[in-house]
Amino acid sequence: MPNAVRHDEVATVVQVLEAFRKLDPDLPIQYALSFMTIAQSDGISIGELAERLAIAQSSASRNVAALSRWHSFGKAGLDLVQAQEDPRERRRKIVTLTDQGRAFLADLRAIVNPPDNRRAAAVKSA
Repeated sequence: MPNAVRHDEVATVVQVLEAFRKLDPDLPIQYALSFMTIAQSDGISIGELAERLAIAQSSASRNVAALSRWHSFGKAGLDLVQAQEDPRERRRKIVTLTDQGRAFLADLRAIVNPPDNRRAAAVKSA
């Protein structure tokens, strides 16, 4: 017999997806996955991002561009990440979260682990 669906967990996932949709109603899931992977490994290279997501490096570059300050064709991006040349290997780009990206990550953390749950967990572990 399969495990029962926990509606609170499903609601949390929906809230996270809604947070991404508020950024851009047409945001592809690949952008969200790219953002979360960069958040997990701040300072990741575009090549490593491509490997982790099992996508082409060109796709990873496009995802990073969309999440950066300027998207393609001069269109404004989301300004959640920034890519900078690796000083040790100029062809390599290192991707980090911007201040806005860190703030958005904090918003996502608050959805997944609301302040009430944090207090309850602290009381249980004490």
